[in-house]
Amino acid sequence: MAKYTFEEIKTLLLKSINEDHVEAELRLIFKDKSNEYMIIIYDDHCSFQRCGLLEEQSGEYNYKTLDELYKAQQVDNIILERDWNNIIEFDCVDFEMSGYWQ
Repeated sequence: MAKYTFEEIKTLLLKSINEDHVEAELRLIFKDKSNEYMIIIYDDHCSFQRCGLLEEQSGEYNYKTLDELYKAQQVDNIILERDWNNIIEFDCVDFEMSGYWQ
């Protein structure tokens, strides 16, 4: 079971961009994937991407809303709606700096 629900993460991402005007970068680690992934919130959209060495990076896949991102098939066949409970670690320096979590 993931430490945070999608709704909790969505609330923090929206708070970050709407109240603090910070484009938060949330790093995700899945138990069944060797790469790290990232969700980034922007003023007018959000994105999902695979991180890693230059040749491993996927580039950003952009979505109008976090709900759209959550339901869409991502790189490496990730569908957050289906795979959320495979997330074993969440990391976001922006959330830590804003006091959202420790």
